[in-house]
Parts: sequence; structure tokens; C-alpha cells
Amino acid sequence: MFEQTSKWNKKVWSSAVLAIVLTAGVVGCSQPKAETGSAEKKPVITVSNYDRGNIPAAEGSVEENRWTKWINEHSPVEAKFVPVLRSEAVQKLNVMFASGSAPDMVNDYDTGFRDSLYQQKQLLPLDDYLQYAPEYEKLLEKYPQLREVGTKPDGKLYEIGKINEPHLQSVALIRVDWLKKLNLEMPKTTDELITVLKAFVEQDPDGNGKKDTYGTNISYTSGGMIDSMFGAGGWAISADDTIIRSWENTLEATKFKKRLFEEGLIDPDYLADTNGSKAKQDYLNGKVGVFLPPQINNWFESTVTDLKTIRRVVPEAEIAPMMQPKSPMGQFTHHVTNPIQMTTVVNAAAKDPKAVMEYINFMIQPDTALTLRKGLEGEHWNKGADGAPVVIDLEKNTKEVDWAADYTMFYSLPQNPFLTSVSAFNVEDPDQKAGLEMMQQADQFLLNPDAKYPALSHYEHMPVLPSDLVVINTNVDKEVKDIIVKGIIGGSKYTAEQAIEDAKAAWEKGGGKQIEEYMNTWYQENKDTAFLGDDVLEMVRSQLK
Repeated sequence: MFEQTSKWNKKVWSSAVLAIVLTAGVVGCSQPKAETGSAEKKPVITVSNYDRGNIPAAEGSVEENRWTKWINEHSPVEAKFVPVLRSEAVQKLNVMFASGSAPDMVNDYDTGFRDSLYQQKQLLPLDDYLQYAPEYEKLLEKYPQLREVGTKPDGKLYEIGKINEPHLQSVALIRVDWLKKLNLEMPKTTDELITVLKAFVEQDPDGNGKKDTYGTNISYTSGGMIDSMFGAGGWAISADDTIIRSWENTLEATKFKKRLFEEGLIDPDYLADTNGSKAKQDYLNGKVGVFLPPQINNWFESTVTDLKTIRRVVPEAEIAPMMQPKSPMGQFTHHVTNPIQMTTVVNAAAKDPKAVMEYINFMIQPDTALTLRKGLEGEHWNKGADGAPVVIDLEKNTKEVDWAADYTMFYSLPQNPFLTSVSAFNVEDPDQKAGLEMMQQADQFLLNPDAKYPALSHYEHMPVLPSDLVVINTNVDKEVKDIIVKGIIGGSKYTAEQAIEDAKAAWEKGGGKQIEEYMNTWYQENKDTAFLGDDVLEMVRSQLK
């Protein structure tokens, strides 16, 4: 049902991985210098930058702070930063493009927005300007997929992107001490998982004589981990090589969630936990047996900080990552952090594209990224025994450094070994060493050769629907999801099977067939170059190996 053909040449990948190993030596700490003579006036460009409201007032603003000054002191180009609220970025940038006041360089994670700019001919093709960004040219040579994904249908390169670390987007965290206490094995199938969750609820694993523990959680977006166990990613490739809606997978996932709800294995008020904070607090209070984080953005926090919090309440708590159990629909991984993430485009109206590319070239140099991510040597960090930065004062870095990451949002962290997630852990500290081992154990789940990707692709690599179909999809998708929720909580009078039948009917009535036709046309035209699920796993597995 999920037949796909891998398209990336393994020899190319082997060479790419070898190149990383050979070039990932100790990063020097000398600061990059401007390539322009001091007497020569630097070219000026405008650059959009997310405003997350996280810069302390004493540090300044998105437009002017210690790091914008540092950038403009060392860069061959003077950058004027244009703040856009993270929550309103697309809306504001659209208004700016419509009024002719958009920045020269636009940084935004929204695939659909960037594609709309291409459709409106608002973007500059970059092929003729790559010579001014030799650091990015090197990256394209190491990762040819980066060029493939950044190239639009006219065959020209329009998008600048980055390589991300090969991690799961989230992983189930199980109370191993509860397993041991109740003489249970780590669940390897969804049926075994139900057995374990029942025991966690009914057999008083915390020993307080009360039935006050939950098996797991599915509030907010955590239910997506259940979906991935069943390969219920919305779309699939059929045996006859066409795109179909994965209704059968969705049915099995819905039946599983219904069991969780009806058998009391989750918080019965999970729908009221609209941001997942209640489930997180229950987990931190030692009341959840298998915690499904909505998303892991900080592995140190999830494997070190959170465990310390739990152990203040339950000193004997032992927690480990759990591989996605095999379901009746097969063995799947969970979703992964997008391995190739496009972030940046250049305004077609930019007056000095060469300067934009020179700025990009400066910003993706390892020393530049090290400074903007870790701060200054001697002030924010010192070299450890292995040459890696050791933070001098965590609180100082929180106030002065940690909020600056968006200035380097297009930097490929794996290019600098001192900026990867591994570098956050001090292995001399037993708790941090254990946290690092948890992260690495979770990474190994991705190497299971039997596990398939649970969706057609990572959502940022899915085809962008035209505006009329976006409206249809938004409306019908909400209706389908509402019906499925009803199927979960509707009791015996409203079965999962009936919910899926009703969802299918709503899908077709709401215009879903038009979306299916578009998806199939896209697939037939692009399947040889599209970055699909098999390609996602091949890339992250190559990185991990």
C-alpha cells in the first residue's frame, strides 16, 4: 500500500557523509572579518526576522541589539532587520509585498507562503548569484537534495535551505519502573501497548492505593503519535502507484483511540486540554505511564530537565524512550524533524542580489553561527577539554544569547559539531549523560529497516494546493476531524466504522475528490523528483549511520 521507489543515489550519500566526517574538525574561534575594506562603504540590504517577543528590554529590539551590531561589524554587508511577529509573519509579509515594501531577503518557514510568492513572480532565481555564496555552494555539493527541493517547476533555484539534525519529531516516553513493578515487558505491538496501559491504570503502579494514574495522553497534537503507529498520515501510495486517502489506516487509529477513551486509559477530559499543558503536568507529577509529547523541540529539556522535575516527586522514576509499536497496518516510525528545510527567498525587486548572497555566505560560516548561537568566547563560554564551548553562566546566556537563534535560521547545525543537540549535554554529569543516551536511543529507532514513514512525506514537502483548493481543504478537513472525534467519544451508538463512513461522505460532499485529483496529477508529474517518505528516511538514516 505504501510502495515507493528510493530516488537518491546511495553513492552520492556515502560521499556526502564522508565529506562531513572529514570536514567536521574543531571549529576555530576567530571571528569572521568583513571582506570589504574599512574605507569602502558596505552595501545595505533589508532582511526579515521573526519577532517572538523574547528579547529582554535591556537587550534592545529585533532591529538593534548586541548581535545585530556584531553582525554588521563583521559582515561584508550592512543588514537592516525588519521584524515580523512570528504569529503574523505571513500576513505582514504579504502586505509588504503587495505594497512594494518587502525586504530584500525573506526568512519564513511557511512552504505555502514561499510558493505563493513564486507563483506571483515575486522571487529572484538564484542560480546566477550562487558564486557569491561559496559556503552555500559547498552545501549544495554535499547535499544534492537541497538543490532539488529548492528548485521550482521552471527548473531554477529559488529557495535557500538548511540541513537539520536527524531526530524524531517526538518519541513516546515510558515509565520503566512501572513496567518492572508490574512485571511487564516493553510493548512491541499496539495490542501489547493496550495491555500495558490497562495495567498502568488498574494496578496502582505508583503504590498510593488510589486509581489516579493515566495510561497515556492524546490531547492537543499528541494523538498524532497514535496516528503514526497506524500509518494514518492522510495520504498513501496505493499498489497501482496512485495517491489515495488512507481511510483504512485512519479507521484503525480511530478504533485504537476509542479504546483508550472507553477503557479509561486516558484523561476523559482530554479535549479540554487544548495546548497539552494538562497532560504535561500530569506526566511531570508522575501520573502518566506512557507520555506522548506533542513535539520535542529541546532534547535536553525532555531528557534531563523534565526527568529531574519528575524525580522531585517520584525519586525512583525510571523513564526510557519507546519505539513505535507495530500495528495491524504495519511497522512505522513517527514523523521526523524535516531533514531538508527551506527557509529563505530573495525578493525579485532586491536592488543588490549580490550583496544578499554575500550576507548569506557570511551568516552560514561556522564561526558566525557559533557566535550567534553560543555567544563570545571568554564572555559567554570557554573551551572545554575537547575544544567544545562550555557555557560560563547559563542565566547570562539566557538573557544575552539564546534569543538570537532566528538570525541564523538558515544555518545547517550539523555543519558545526559544537552546535548540535549532542553538544548541549555534559557527559561528565551522570544525569546529562543518561539524557544523551536517551536521545541517541530514540535516534536508533529510525534505523529499524522494517519501519516505514507514516505519511506520504514530511508536511513541508507536500504539494502546495492552489488557493481554491486550500479553502476546500480547510473546511472539509475540519469537518472530517470533528466527525472522527465524535467517533472516539461517541460510545457504542456511534462506532469508529460509522465515523469513517461519515467522514468519507463529508470528504466527497465537501470537494475532497478535487483535492485527490490534484494530488494525483502532482504525483504523476513529480514522483521522480519529489522528496517522499522513503527519501526522508533514507536521508536521516544516512546521517545517523
